Amino acid sequence: MRRVILAVVLVLSMTLAGCLGPKTVDWGSDGIEVDFSSDSADIESGFGDKSMEFEDLQPVGCEPSDTSTLSPGASNSVSFSGYLAASNFYDSHESINGASGLDYAVTTSVAIQSMSFSDAGKVVEGDGARIDLKEWNIPLYPETRAGTADLDEVDMDSESQWFVLALIPTTENIHDGMRSLHEWHQPVIIEGYLVNSTGPEATGGYYRSQNSPSIDSSCNLIVGTNNIQNLYVFVDKIVLEDAVVSDDGDAKNEWAYGDVPFFGRFGFILFFLIVGIGGGFGLFILSQLFVIQGAKTTMKTLLGKEGMEKIKKVASDLRRSKAMGMISPKERKKQIDREAKEEAKAEKEKAKQDKASKSSEESQISGFDLDSVLSSSPSMGSASEFGGGSSSVVATVESIEMDKVTEENVYHEQEYAYQEETPSWTPPVTDSSRERRSRNVVSNEPSKPKREHFSSVANSNSSTPVKKKKTVRKRKSVKRSQPEVEPENEPKQSGFGEEDDFSDFSM
Repeated sequence: MRRVILAVVLVLSMTLAGCLGPKTVDWGSDGIEVDFSSDSADIESGFGDKSMEFEDLQPVGCEPSDTSTLSPGASNSVSFSGYLAASNFYDSHESINGASGLDYAVTTSVAIQSMSFSDAGKVVEGDGARIDLKEWNIPLYPETRAGTADLDEVDMDSESQWFVLALIPTTENIHDGMRSLHEWHQPVIIEGYLVNSTGPEATGGYYRSQNSPSIDSSCNLIVGTNNIQNLYVFVDKIVLEDAVVSDDGDAKNEWAYGDVPFFGRFGFILFFLIVGIGGGFGLFILSQLFVIQGAKTTMKTLLGKEGMEKIKKVASDLRRSKAMGMISPKERKKQIDREAKEEAKAEKEKAKQDKASKSSEESQISGFDLDSVLSSSPSMGSASEFGGGSSSVVATVESIEMDKVTEENVYHEQEYAYQEETPSWTPPVTDSSRERRSRNVVSNEPSKPKREHFSSVANSNSSTPVKKKKTVRKRKSVKRSQPEVEPENEPKQSGFGEEDDFSDFSM
């Protein structure tokens, strides 16, 4: 089952071929910029370890006739058709890796097995030539390993013929469309112009009139006796099996980056959303069902029929108890933990509220502006204001007068109560010395109270009500200074004088 799923995933991943592309350089001053015409070409390259400029390069085209020939300045392009076996894209060039000269202007290299376009379309997938690349630092000379075709070993005795082309884009659209060559094993036709050698320093890859390759009447380049041609090419057009990359991008079936065969861009997105995501979810559910079914089968094998019936009975009892409102110990523990968390949360909130109320009270107390009270002066209006802001106290004239009247009434009440409760003291009347002595003697002896029964005393105490003094409330009154009544100095009395005559007991 796993192998089937893996195979399905691999097949579906093939539809992503048009959405993923190689990394290449940008068109412009930081990458490559080409000013091309059939007469001359100028190149500015800045994507290597050093910037390069190539001026007055001479394109070589085809002069169609019965015996077509190659000539510099010709208006017709040269065609290279065959089966695309390998390609490589460059985002930089380094001289340390062997790049030199016009290599700094090459953005893509391809290896094409020479044949007609129709024959290349008939090649069955898997039967075509396969190249095992080791590295491809020098655009014209790839290093390959053992495969069905080893380009390092191609010579006059080889059975197949090859084009190794170092491609230079002539327009921005061609530069972007070269990404279509990232898909190997497809028929392809590349139309362009060769580069004429402009000096003795020109090495391989340039057109040489002394050893010029031959072409047929349709301007298709013919591979020579060496069975391999290594050439620089100004690309003007790329023909694929179902699309075309033109120089201006106005072709009817113009290739676009991210385009998917048969589905198209938007069709592929919808297909991916519906089939990809939906199918993936469906496969996940199906796999889960398979796992559950396998687990049931294994458990049935281990426990037997009786064990399975007991498990079913336990499950039914659990469902019945849950329907009756009973909970399991696990659920009870969860409930207790949840209640404890809620209580802790409530206590925290209460503590926060108490802290907030306390802080608000403190702020209210601290909001009383003592400095404003001290600095404020009495106003001449109908009211006087103390403090400031929201914590101010206003005293009107009526309240001040009422306080004065209240203070006077309280003072008079206190004075009247003092006169009633404290009788005035009267000095004694002086008599004769004997009467004074006898009075002193009698007055100094304490009078004995009558002895009564405890019941009568209790009754008398209970029957006589005790007068309570009327409490007088004071409201911020200032007591007036009252002259204290100084009692007259009484003569010091003693029980017996020095001159007392104890012999006379007459009264």
